[in-house]
Amino acid sequence: MISDAGILTTLDPATGNVFKQGRLRGVPGPYLASIVAADAKIFIASQSGVVAVLKAGGDQELLSANNLDEDILATPAIDKDRIFIRTVAALYCFGVKK
Repeated sequence: MISDAGILTTLDPATGNVFKQGRLRGVPGPYLASIVAADAKIFIASQSGVVAVLKAGGDQELLSANNLDEDILATPAIDKDRIFIRTVAALYCFGVKK
C-alpha cells in the first residue's frame, strides 16, 4: 500500500507484519489511484503523471518510472497483457506487441 505522501509499505502476506516501509524514490506524489498488479509487476501511478513499475514482492525493487507528463487521477486498468492509463487529457494503452 502507498500513502498519499508516497510512503510505500509492503506486508508479509502470511502474518500481516510490515516487511518494508519507505518512500517511493524518483516518483513524486501525491498518490490518488489504487495500486494494480499483473505479470509479476506492481504499477503505481502518481498524480503528477509518473507510473512506477516495481517487481512483485516485498523488496520494493523499482524496475522503471515512466513519465506521461499529465496528471493521473484514475486507477489504471489491466486486461490480459495490456494496461490502460487515463490521464486528464488522454487514455493510453500499453502492451506487448505480438
